[in-house]
Amino acid sequence: MIQTYFLGANTKEGFFSLYGGFPPRNGDFLHIIKGGPGTGKSGFMRKIGLAAEKQGLDVEYVLCSGDPDSLDGVYIPALKTAWVDGTAPHVTEPVCFGVNSDYVNLGRFCRLPFSPEEKEEIQRINTSYKLLYARAYGYLSAAAHLGNASLPELFGPAEQAAIGRRIDNILDRNLGRSFLCGGKKSARFLSALSCQGEYRLPGEISKLCKLIYQFDDGLGGAGAALEYAAEGALKRGAEIIVCPSPLEPAVLEAVLIPSAGLALLGGGFELEEVRHIRIDALIPTEKQQSLRPERREALRARERALALALEKLGQAKALHDELEGFYIPHMDFPALTKYTEGEIRRFLK
Repeated sequence: MIQTYFLGANTKEGFFSLYGGFPPRNGDFLHIIKGGPGTGKSGFMRKIGLAAEKQGLDVEYVLCSGDPDSLDGVYIPALKTAWVDGTAPHVTEPVCFGVNSDYVNLGRFCRLPFSPEEKEEIQRINTSYKLLYARAYGYLSAAAHLGNASLPELFGPAEQAAIGRRIDNILDRNLGRSFLCGGKKSARFLSALSCQGEYRLPGEISKLCKLIYQFDDGLGGAGAALEYAAEGALKRGAEIIVCPSPLEPAVLEAVLIPSAGLALLGGGFELEEVRHIRIDALIPTEKQQSLRPERREALRARERALALALEKLGQAKALHDELEGFYIPHMDFPALTKYTEGEIRRFLK
């Protein structure tokens, strides 16, 4: 199976990383790639992954949250081996060098130094690039606060209890009623706020799960419902994958239980053949009527703030492309290709 996901996110508080859990299993070995922009880190990992696919092996690709067309990691479970881009913002260092991790220096294929003029321009672009990300994070923070403005009033104890009963019924039918407390949780992002806008991976859900429930999220209650579902699945001894929101990682947008073929989702994913749970309908009509106009206005403002954030991320990507343009002419790509082919032969004998 080929899987694709994110381990980082551009959030209301800046860059958020799940790379500490990569690779996911004990005994795996991690190769940490270092090198500047344009030194071929993503291409190196993609070639390794494609070679593994040709041999019929399962491969997991970690997409870059800033640019989903680029890779930040690749994992081949059968080889117990992973590669990761260890540069900022997801700086990674060996836990125990030579035992469970090491370095791959692709910077050695870049023939430096730069001219004084190139150095000055690179520093200017780098500064502007960081400032654009800071502005994007400011808008993301505003968007998150606007989206949450009315939630405490809408989903009080009575509404939460009603939602909990619905979720318990689903979990009881699919996982049983026994409480084993032996569950296991891993985390990954299935969406990103990127230079390409809001980027989602709904197909990854249907690869792992065939029975999919989706919470109507017009009034914003899916996050709390999914947290309840995750806790309930863990109490029943299930192994689950929680998928945080890229805007607010403390809020879930999906819970996957592959062993049961079961998924519970928020309203952001578009999938066919899902079963809808109308949690909005559990809120008394009078409460909805009193708060819906306010929430409608807040969500409009949220969408505007989010659009501005995505615009800044797109501008940052353009600057990153400029940076790569300075490094690429200095690269010895024939030597990099030869090295890559040698690594493929070494791991995929």
